[in-house]
Amino acid sequence: METRLSGRQKVLLVGLGTIARTHREVLASDAGIEIVGGVDPSPAQKDVVPLFRDLDEAFAAGIEPDLVVVATPTNTHLEIVSDLLERCDAMILSEKPLVTTASGIRQLEQSHGRDRIASRVRVAHHFAFSPEVEWARTVVQQNPGWGKPSQILCVFNDAYSGLSEQQRASYVSTWVDSGPNQLSVAAAFATGWHVVAHSDEVDRAMTTLDHDGGVTVLSSNWLAADTSKQTAIRFDDAGVEVRIDHTSMTALVLSSGGAVDHLGYTGSAGRKAAHYLGLYRALRDNPADHRLSVDLATTIARLLEAAARKPAEALVSWSSTSQAP
Repeated sequence: METRLSGRQKVLLVGLGTIARTHREVLASDAGIEIVGGVDPSPAQKDVVPLFRDLDEAFAAGIEPDLVVVATPTNTHLEIVSDLLERCDAMILSEKPLVTTASGIRQLEQSHGRDRIASRVRVAHHFAFSPEVEWARTVVQQNPGWGKPSQILCVFNDAYSGLSEQQRASYVSTWVDSGPNQLSVAAAFATGWHVVAHSDEVDRAMTTLDHDGGVTVLSSNWLAADTSKQTAIRFDDAGVEVRIDHTSMTALVLSSGGAVDHLGYTGSAGRKAAHYLGLYRALRDNPADHRLSVDLATTIARLLEAAARKPAEALVSWSSTSQAP
């Protein structure tokens, strides 16, 4: 039976770092949510009460959550989710990626059963819930005559060149950090991927995938002056292109080179909060939403692994520029 959230919800936060701040901001806006504790051995946020060093301490104190949010470094997600499945009956929302290999999914299923994983575990593919992606997805669904996209191009830049070693270890690489976001966005428009080529410098990566009816190109980069994230979806047979600016949460539809539809953003929520507002709305109202699913997490893990196994190729010339004051 699928786990559903209803009535007043008790939430336990596991991990109290940067990502957890956004979860807390969004959860605090819902009067039906009570944060009943936080778990972190060295929390960046120490104002969560009660605060526990580990899960043993939290559950020994009698914590009985309806939802556990796992916002910890990437390489800890699998172990923590598996532990929680044994400890409690709560729904578990893990930050993305749930795992980075298909074997990680198999390990969960062998330990806990596929049905149990599917009913209890959700994954925070938050970019898929951003307002501009929701809008673009609806526009494409309303125009089936455009056919399948001939090309999807996702270009994600983050100003992360100054990351500490601890932060780098948490994010792993630009591919592992941004790839799941890019793939969860692209999944709104295409299916049937397989990796054609992949080149990874840790701080930047370029990946080419075939999808049903076309090609997906993913570019992710930490060597940037500022955050800048865009996706373009081309439907060559129809002469249509959908351009999405994730940074400003806006979008534009071009037909035969001319603009025919535009999305502006007038909300008060910031970019990351807007993602999670949509995500938590879906978690409450439609927990079976594919964007939250372990099925999507499995697809993403398979592609992350397939790319990592690709022989290094000279797909692109890696250049850099700088400007001193």
